[in-house]
Amino acid sequence: MKNPIARYIQFVRKIEQAKREGRTGELIKAARENAEIQTITMRPRQYAVTNGTAEIGWGTAWLCFALSIYSSVFLPASPWRGRMGMLLLLCACVAMPVWMWVGKKFVVQPRIGYFSFRPEKSRWIGMIVGLAVAAVISIAMAHWLVQKAGQAMPVSAPHAAAVAVDKNPSRLSLLQISGYGLLNAILYLMFNAVSIKEHRWKRICFALLVAVPPTIGFLLPGNYLHVSPPVTLFQGLIYLISGAATLVWFLRHHQPPAPDAG
Repeated sequence: MKNPIARYIQFVRKIEQAKREGRTGELIKAARENAEIQTITMRPRQYAVTNGTAEIGWGTAWLCFALSIYSSVFLPASPWRGRMGMLLLLCACVAMPVWMWVGKKFVVQPRIGYFSFRPEKSRWIGMIVGLAVAAVISIAMAHWLVQKAGQAMPVSAPHAAAVAVDKNPSRLSLLQISGYGLLNAILYLMFNAVSIKEHRWKRICFALLVAVPPTIGFLLPGNYLHVSPPVTLFQGLIYLISGAATLVWFLRHHQPPAPDAG
């Protein structure tokens, strides 16, 4: 694959020369070459999003969040219960970047190729700081939800019958859980803005992400904190199944190039 930086510099020089000499035909030719460069450079990025690993990473994160709450509810009281919950929260925070790296390194690059620009210090510093802040906020919010869920739900399964739960969900709880499902459905569309045209079955996944959360909120007793763990678990499974199916399709239809003879 040709160096995109060298080709871009050559393109700029051609434009400047064409402007000075009044050669519009060469300018148009340079513009077409620039469009070709953009297509080449954007292809790996496009496949990095549409190969399914991003969905798998997001689904894994949701499953880990849900399991961290369930671990604080159903595991027996011990120091390991809190450690297990924190381990699952940590897995939820790193699942997305890990799966994106796996998709880029082992799925896209062997099949599509890659391009890279010279790294800048300011860019890496901003990315590291942003990831650190996002991780701290995610862990803090998840830890707060785990504590709230532990207060609102029984400590262990044998005591579940001893806890009085409101069997009639309030309108506010139904509105919250419906909004929660709708936001995740919109996020699913953002993940699949390109591939949903090719994979029409993803529309069924979108419909399930919209319809199932309020259904669970209506059928299960309790408030938002009681209902959010099974909803999060369901959403994680949808993302995981959808991403796995997309990844299998991508691997079947994008084989690595055959090695050169000799």
